[in-house]
Amino acid sequence: MLKWKRVDSGTLTLNAEVLVDMLSGMSGKNRVIKKISFTPTQYKYLRVYRDAEQIVDYDSYTLNGEYPVLEMDLPVNEGQSVKVGFYNSSGATTAIEIMIGYTEAA
Repeated sequence: MLKWKRVDSGTLTLNAEVLVDMLSGMSGKNRVIKKISFTPTQYKYLRVYRDAEQIVDYDSYTLNGEYPVLEMDLPVNEGQSVKVGFYNSSGATTAIEIMIGYTEAA
């Protein structure tokens, strides 16, 4: 079953990356992020990190506004954490909602 989680990016800063905690690996849970969704916004670059490894650096404006979903297959093991956010290359600093769809098996 696909579970969904939503976070707010927080206020964005011009020419800077802002990240928030999204999901952590838990003991006995095999989590896999399958989808990530957000409003396509010009000059905003989606960033996803698993621990210190950057997994995604994506121009959010290239997503289809009718179905703004980026397909993923990102395992999150016990002790790992996933951070998401945006690099903002414009003056607009409004927070953006980010949603992930993930599976979880024992």
